[in-house]
Amino acid sequence: MSRRAFLRRAALGVPAIGAVLAACRASPSKPSLPVASQQGPTSIFPNGSEATLRVYEWKDYLARDVLDSFERSFADRKVRVEVESFLHIDEAVARLQDPASDFDVFFPTIDVLPELIAAGLLLPLDHDRLANLENLWSWFTTEGGPFYDPGQRFTIPYTVYSSGVGWRADLVDPSDVPGDADPYAILWNGAYRNKLGIYDNYLEALSLALLRSGVQDLHAASDAQLAAAADSLAEAVRRVGLRFTDDGAEEGLPEGIFAAHQAWSGDILTAPRYASSDPEAAAGLEHLRYWSPAGRAKVVGCDLTAICTRGSQPELAHAFLNHLMDFPVAMDNFAWNGYQPPVTGLNADAFADPSFVWYEAVPAYLLDTLLTQEAFAEGQILVGFGPAERARWLAQWNLVPVS
Repeated sequence: MSRRAFLRRAALGVPAIGAVLAACRASPSKPSLPVASQQGPTSIFPNGSEATLRVYEWKDYLARDVLDSFERSFADRKVRVEVESFLHIDEAVARLQDPASDFDVFFPTIDVLPELIAAGLLLPLDHDRLANLENLWSWFTTEGGPFYDPGQRFTIPYTVYSSGVGWRADLVDPSDVPGDADPYAILWNGAYRNKLGIYDNYLEALSLALLRSGVQDLHAASDAQLAAAADSLAEAVRRVGLRFTDDGAEEGLPEGIFAAHQAWSGDILTAPRYASSDPEAAAGLEHLRYWSPAGRAKVVGCDLTAICTRGSQPELAHAFLNHLMDFPVAMDNFAWNGYQPPVTGLNADAFADPSFVWYEAVPAYLLDTLLTQEAFAEGQILVGFGPAERARWLAQWNLVPVS
């Protein structure tokens, strides 16, 4: 199961983490984080020595070429990258707490970041060793940095994405494609019965129904609004056979199983990798389309990278994080996994130029998948839901019938 498949199944902020780390969860606007130490990592990687960098990642998260290019950049020192994967964030956090854990690089989610820092599992970053920070969007580097990690004291962003609707242009009538009037109507349209899907994730599914009803501040949704959203989803299940899936966007759409499906932008762009071994699915790729709302109604997400306190290679770990922010490296990874790194220079204009090295990574009909810094900044991230809020959402989600 990939990191994306896990997020579709799981609730962000898994309750089991509370048993692993007894720490309070920060709100999105005022994260409760300790002050980072100003002491940089000690150099324990002398010239001529061999070293192994241990990376703990979500399954299928990093392109092999990206790992290989990092090893080649330290060929004179015989550096090797050793990767281990996990499927569940609570599993990963428990592993990091083990005193015997010696991972150097980790990929946390925003929701668990306060707990990880409070438990002393992440090393404060030495920005002097991260020259490629200048390649990131200024949203992450100016005015105090991101709300979840002011000043990027412990993390750097890995990828960003938006949530919207994907569809097959050859299976959906032009009059039914998402638009400004009622953009999510396609998912309640009986003309496409049994060919419609939404992610099997309570935050994503209920958020979509809330947005369709006109609720834009998702964190402030009332019990009545959540109940109405759940009723709306239940109606779609009964009336049009709406299905909740893990892979409907990246696999079901190319295969023609779905005419339309709720989609993360990255899942639409990673679809070619999943369709490469299926000629029928590959033939459907040219018909993929994507739409996401503008402004506050846009749901966006951000994945992170961090350095572990117990790792034995802090200097090499900084070099690896810096490697991920190098523009060609970030673009190579993007071309493989479909999830956009927030680096300056990655934009629709670049992909409209056939001379751009990575031109084929984003076809012209999918340029709408690309996020601008401005669109990302205006959107909202589905994090910061405390136990009481999650309980309210889950209570309504559990009333939606399984399709």
